[in-house]
Amino acid sequence: MAVAGCGESVAPRPSGHDASGTCCPPPTTAESAKVVGLPPASGALGENDRQWWQILMLGGNRVGYASTTVRHVDHEGRQLVQIEGLTVLRVQRFDQMTEQRVLFTDIQAPDGTLVRTRASVEQGREPLTTLGVVQGDSLELELRTLGKTTRRSIPWSAECGGFHAVEQSLLREPMQPGDQRRLKALIPGLIDPVVVELTAVGHEQATLPGGQFRLLRIDNITRLGPEQELHGALWTDPDGEVLKTWTETLDLETYRVPKAAALAEVEPADFDLGYGLSIAVEKPPADPHRAARLRYRVSLDGADPAKVFPQGPSQRVLSIGPHAAEVTVYALRAGLEGNLDAPPQTPSAADLEPSNMIQSNAPEIVELAREAVGDEDDPWGKAVALERFVHGYITEKDYSQAFATAAEVAREREGDCTEHAVLLAALCRAAGIPARVAAGLVYLPRRQAFFFHMWTEAYVDGRFVPLDATIARGGAGAGHLKLVHTSLEGTTAFTALLPVARVIGRLNIEVIDEP
Repeated sequence: MAVAGCGESVAPRPSGHDASGTCCPPPTTAESAKVVGLPPASGALGENDRQWWQILMLGGNRVGYASTTVRHVDHEGRQLVQIEGLTVLRVQRFDQMTEQRVLFTDIQAPDGTLVRTRASVEQGREPLTTLGVVQGDSLELELRTLGKTTRRSIPWSAECGGFHAVEQSLLREPMQPGDQRRLKALIPGLIDPVVVELTAVGHEQATLPGGQFRLLRIDNITRLGPEQELHGALWTDPDGEVLKTWTETLDLETYRVPKAAALAEVEPADFDLGYGLSIAVEKPPADPHRAARLRYRVSLDGADPAKVFPQGPSQRVLSIGPHAAEVTVYALRAGLEGNLDAPPQTPSAADLEPSNMIQSNAPEIVELAREAVGDEDDPWGKAVALERFVHGYITEKDYSQAFATAAEVAREREGDCTEHAVLLAALCRAAGIPARVAAGLVYLPRRQAFFFHMWTEAYVDGRFVPLDATIARGGAGAGHLKLVHTSLEGTTAFTALLPVARVIGRLNIEVIDEP
């Protein structure tokens, strides 16, 4: 298996592809250029510069566009390559339009060695910005949001590339059928590099907006962390140009198109991400949110659900076949034991510390926690009081923001389940209770279906107990099917949504019994 990192920055322009750009606004800002130490890119592209565009398709519906610009720049006598990317995703969630913008800038040497990097993820009212400078064997990072900055250092090596590492590797050395390649790259919204494994399957006819083309299919696995994988494929021409991509998560596809086609006005997609992430139930449970225990049979096409649903105090998972499992969900409240066979749980340091998503040390968060808890000194009493407080504090149920931080929610007092979850986690930490967020599926009786949902888990009496500020019933009943938990340290909604998005369309849920 060949090992590749960042390679040469620019390959010759293949004929028939849009290189445009004499009047294109660069997908970056003056602030971005200032941060990385270069003048803002503007004006016409140079002779060796390039720009290309893509459209984004979700479930067969057009939902956004992306652009990449590669420029050769002279900075203080040093020749560098500046790669800028912009992705704009617009989808409806429960009948409200939401937009996410992701911008990145990589500065690298001509041989592909990363020098500096910047990424901005705009998914709430305030962007989450990450700045990085390579210093020897480490990447020194600054994470900025709401005017606050935290710093972190992560290990770095020559095999690590920036946000465009995969494309750069393929341009430098196009793959051939049977080739395998492994590299490390950055992803906007994540702190640590991910491992990408590429396998060139063979040539096949691929459908693009311009017609049918014979392209090389390359399957890829992006390993985000322990038991976190993203599967997909990309299609390249003989020069290594990526003309089409597909990701199993939400069946997302991208296609290379001319700039005018990418920016063309289109009718809003007849697709709602909120309602689309649902799983109907033929035999609806009577009242799962008040039930002490419910048993479900789940089947997952192409995978083992026993490896997807985690064991814990609120959930027992028993494999009953290669693609089926029984999941017993227990209500966890005062006096209820839950799953007695659950493995021991210990909170991590990140479950109590502030982060850029959960600013538990912010003065407004500390004050709200003090107000909510009052004189209560019992840990479970504190947790329930905080859950109830968040439920009443968020007065505007808004789905237009993809994922706001806890400090944003404290200021704006609006949001959906993700905002309830991060604010409650922040208040718990401010009150001295380790907390994290959990993501999975929740049953909505009026829809008779399970939907994507996020809630909070607080560490009380030696175990993580689910709390759901969207319904505030003093803990969670048996209507929550958990898929993942995270402290949200250095991550965004991406990793929290991924396990849920991967099972939608492949998962069937049946209620076995109701004790």
